[in-house]
Amino acid sequence: MKKSLSIIMLVFYVIFSMTSTVTAFNFPEPDWGELYYEKTDMVTETAFELYAQADIEKSPYYGAKFEPRGGAYIGAVAGFSDKLMPLGSYLVNIDEMNESDLYYPANVMVQNDNVVTMVGWTIYDMANVDYDHVRRTLENLNAYNKPMFIRFANEMNCSNLGDDPELYIEIFRRVADMVHEYPNLAMVWSPNDLGALDRPMEYFYPGDEYVDWVGVSCYMVKYFMGNKDAEYKSSVYFMTSDFAWATNKIKPLMDFMAENGINKPVMISESGVTTSNSYNEDCQSWATPRLRNLLWYLVMKYPQIKMINYFDVYRGDEVEKFNISDYPYAVDIFNEAKNSGAYITEYGKNSEFVFQPANDAGTLCAKDGYVPLYSFAYIANQPELTVNYYIDDEWYHSSNQIPYKCNLYLSDLADGKHKFTISSYGVSKEYELYKTGNVVRFGAEPDVAMNQSIAEIKVVINGKTVGFDQPPVLENDRTLVPLRKIFEALGAEVQWIEETQSIASVKENITIKMSVGNNAMWVNGKEILLDVAPKILNGRTLVPVRAVSEAFQCDVGWDDATNTVIISY
Repeated sequence: MKKSLSIIMLVFYVIFSMTSTVTAFNFPEPDWGELYYEKTDMVTETAFELYAQADIEKSPYYGAKFEPRGGAYIGAVAGFSDKLMPLGSYLVNIDEMNESDLYYPANVMVQNDNVVTMVGWTIYDMANVDYDHVRRTLENLNAYNKPMFIRFANEMNCSNLGDDPELYIEIFRRVADMVHEYPNLAMVWSPNDLGALDRPMEYFYPGDEYVDWVGVSCYMVKYFMGNKDAEYKSSVYFMTSDFAWATNKIKPLMDFMAENGINKPVMISESGVTTSNSYNEDCQSWATPRLRNLLWYLVMKYPQIKMINYFDVYRGDEVEKFNISDYPYAVDIFNEAKNSGAYITEYGKNSEFVFQPANDAGTLCAKDGYVPLYSFAYIANQPELTVNYYIDDEWYHSSNQIPYKCNLYLSDLADGKHKFTISSYGVSKEYELYKTGNVVRFGAEPDVAMNQSIAEIKVVINGKTVGFDQPPVLENDRTLVPLRKIFEALGAEVQWIEETQSIASVKENITIKMSVGNNAMWVNGKEILLDVAPKILNGRTLVPVRAVSEAFQCDVGWDDATNTVIISY
């Protein structure tokens, strides 16, 4: 969170790399021309794709410590962001030289709220790390008995912490081994999104066994180094000004992870968009689409991003300010995204859905009569787009702000195949859309084999109706419901194991295990045969509601007049 320090160091190393000053490690000189063309291609590449809401089981999942099955924790700096509450994560900072515990009010907030905490641990000199101080700090943090992420010695690729990569890796590994001794702590490796141009991330990655999550600092600034007269080349190299989009700045990290086979959940450790500056400019029109890009598009395009923390703090001594709580339009953007269903605001929960490209989302079931659709649209130097939607070449809907949402009302469509087109600023893309009854699917006909009584069956638990994005269905007179919703509604923890297509759930002293396509359910090790096996429909895993509920010792009834399953416990 020490952005002043980070920016100063960034400038130092840009100058440093171009003047070939000697350091403790001899970094190779980049091919500046090739690097410039590479960055130019990256920031000018057009992206245009249709997205839909999908079940969280479609989200990448790595089994990392404190990783949600689907969705992303959304957070901000503890104690600064009352207008953004409630949050799923808190961003706090510890100074290696002066502190060994959280400061007020962060310590009270972390203790009292059901959140995860990202601890930014500022280090000034890798050669003089005080391990006794590290131990005291870890003991203090673990004592909160709350999930915490330790972001130790971050932004090493744009500061003196990276002068000697071998030393950096050695110390990071030693601290990671210490962190891994504590059940409430996880280790985060967190570079700057772009860093110094001559310090690629691969010099500093400590190895998979030492990293639980990969983090990144990601700031969208209006002027490179706060300089209104900065060269155009600088805005390309460092993705500032016209090219300051979160989805641009995250590409190098995602490419690095893909190229090196690093399969870890990703967090935006800290982020911000310029909302004001020392030039007293009105930044609202510049900031608005970039805030939306940060909060909507990162989790849409990269579902492996499972935390985004915003640096909602005003710093008067910096040219670029990132605070949003002072700007109602920015608060509205943040809270709109937070409340969309794609984010998590409580530890131990998951999001309501994850985004998927439309052709990969499977069969989509209407809720309240419509299917929500979104467009990922990026055209360089065109920050204010309008996306138009067409069905069979007839205009249907338009939207002029990210995420360009379109509610597709199924009553507007006849059953059968349709041409669905999205278009903006001379760019268009066509999809095949199939509609049958209350469901649609892009690219293939929908799976409606079990859609006997879709949207007709209700489930009520202890007097409260359970809402399902995939409505319950009947098969062989047995009601099947989405697994995660029903288990969580019954107060049970649930885990989906993708490799074996199996389910494990625990409530108090009862453990249930099931597998897709298998009629055997195991309750505390005892086999019970099911009339209907768990199965996947419309991208959701469904389980027989009566069998599961009775296994957890609930009372189950059926109201034939209202097609309602009634459960009490």
